[in-house]
Amino acid sequence: MSQNKIHSDLKCIVLDWDGTLVSCENLVHATYVLTFEALNNEKAKTWQLSDTHAQNGKSRQQIFSDTSIWGDKTKEAEKIFYEFYPLLNKGHETLINIYESLRHEKLEPLTVFKGSKELLKTLYAQRSQARIVLLGAKNEALLKHEVEQAGLTQYFDKILGNTGNVSTDKPSAGAFARAVEGLFISSKSKQVLYIGDNEQKDTAFAQSWGADCLIVQPKNNPQILLDLANDIKKAPQTIIHQKNPIIKQMSHTNEG
Repeated sequence: MSQNKIHSDLKCIVLDWDGTLVSCENLVHATYVLTFEALNNEKAKTWQLSDTHAQNGKSRQQIFSDTSIWGDKTKEAEKIFYEFYPLLNKGHETLINIYESLRHEKLEPLTVFKGSKELLKTLYAQRSQARIVLLGAKNEALLKHEVEQAGLTQYFDKILGNTGNVSTDKPSAGAFARAVEGLFISSKSKQVLYIGDNEQKDTAFAQSWGADCLIVQPKNNPQILLDLANDIKKAPQTIIHQKNPIIKQMSHTNEG
């Protein structure tokens, strides 16, 4: 086999979106704030970015059944939230002005992390027979819109968001079945690699199905995605079969 290709044992590379390739956290946070404001909830003034972070990795059902957040308005909150987020994503001037007036700060749009495109181009060019899948936790149509907005659509064989089926939507382990559908997988840990940013939640998500997991944290180290792309170019077959790729990448992250 050509030395410039990822090992042929790897059948599917599954990537997380938010926090791994792009940052949507400001838009998500603003959506929480504006939802609280629409509900006349005092959390519009007190909800912090750390509170938004605490919801990461949870399913839509988990978030919008939590009465400690929404009180008795869980269904109304869910409806408003998923109306507001795509509008903010598309630059809705009125909503942006309301948020900036409430919080006295400028709302930053979706940001593509440095090295995201280079990593995806490298994976796509050197993937051998591996399928490249984006697996996000948001509505699938909205996820595809964001990927197109970021200019990264061409690097994925599949873009999978949540569809409303709790058994096959992220963070359910069943989401991996959608990613590998049609592939013959005899060894999950050797043939499926998940790349995410959350050491606890993404690792647990991958392990719940049996996939191997690689953790990168571009928010903490802006160089990590470029470093990983360069590592793959130099030795593409080492992307799998690492004794402990999570520690390897976390250590790599902390070097910079």
